[in-house]
Amino acid sequence: MKLQQECFDAYAFPGVIITVPKGHPYIPEFDLVAKEFGGVKGRIWHRQVEDECQHYLKTNIGGSYETAGIVDTMLDNTPVPLFEDTELIEQPDSICLERHMEIAGKRFVVRSVFLKAAASTPTDKLLSLIDKEQEK
Repeated sequence: MKLQQECFDAYAFPGVIITVPKGHPYIPEFDLVAKEFGGVKGRIWHRQVEDECQHYLKTNIGGSYETAGIVDTMLDNTPVPLFEDTELIEQPDSICLERHMEIAGKRFVVRSVFLKAAASTPTDKLLSLIDKEQEK
């Protein structure tokens, strides 16, 4: 699968933000400096997409994955990468991801619900189904 957007580490200090590409050999040193001087580490997602307006004019689709950047949303003190037009709604028994899209003038709300107490993830279930098909 081709990586669509690149992620950078960002270290924020009063008055300055330092960005470091993923896999940089000095990341452990940056982590120590951030800890010692009270810096905050986060992630920045680089967008590698065409202009949203041009994409809409070509395809008549607004809210597609090609034009949505990635942002981190915190869930249980862990950054979760989501498309910037996706809302994460946490319920007591589930997590809901919701996107609003417009295709050919029609508005759609796409909602995915993931149970917190699920025995396996949707990806696990899909892989299991693929394995069963392969066995046949």
